[in-house]
Amino acid sequence: MIQNTLAFAKEHVAQGRKVALVTVTETIGSSPASAGQMMAVLTDGSSAGTVGGGAAEFQIKQRAIEAIKNGEKVFDFHIDHAQSGMVCGGSMKGFGNILGEETCLYIFGGGHIAQCLAPLAAATGFFVTVIEDRPEFEKEFSNVRYILCESENYQKEIQLSDSAYVVICTRGHKTDNAALRFCLSKPLKYTGMIGSSKKVETIFESLRQDGYSEDTIKNIYAPIGLDIACTIPAEIAVSILAEMLLVKNNGSLCHKKQGG
Repeated sequence: MIQNTLAFAKEHVAQGRKVALVTVTETIGSSPASAGQMMAVLTDGSSAGTVGGGAAEFQIKQRAIEAIKNGEKVFDFHIDHAQSGMVCGGSMKGFGNILGEETCLYIFGGGHIAQCLAPLAAATGFFVTVIEDRPEFEKEFSNVRYILCESENYQKEIQLSDSAYVVICTRGHKTDNAALRFCLSKPLKYTGMIGSSKKVETIFESLRQDGYSEDTIKNIYAPIGLDIACTIPAEIAVSILAEMLLVKNNGSLCHKKQGG
């Protein structure tokens, strides 16, 4: 049971969702729960595992949802079963940890730049997902999630959290455009697309013709990255990561060096 609860939590964290992982640490008197029981809760109320069921579990689930929405990292609880209307009496205590960071990175495309960017981003705390339609590229990635998906199936198979970071660097103009339009359906933290100024302006003009607002277009980081790199994929990857960290950490484009 606990293994299923942890697997549920891991799956949803990997998809960019926050999960409250609740653990019972102590029971006093008669209680439907026992120490060590666990439950994982999402903001929509769906869950895995149990902390005893009934009114007490409902209260804990509501507290877990509240904690996620309030941006809490941990919370504790003490449930008096009699006050909850349960005839068993007794009480239970426990705590919850909120899992899932706001640093999920989705890289559309698995080419040279993605292969350089993925390990750099993972080293700085991003949970990296690479989305590609070519299975042979999977071997180039380690410690990241690799999803095989055609662009026409993005809506069905890819779930982006509102706080996700996205880098679009697929193998061509058409697939970049498809990925960008999919990503614009979400209020993401960062959306960047690789390409020359001419390519970017061509795609932007097609967006305008299809009714996308100027505010939406201005929020796209394209051409992607800070102006610090040559054409080497590794340097481009560093410039992209630097731009994402600038956004993530509310940084500024200045040197820390003081004086001459």
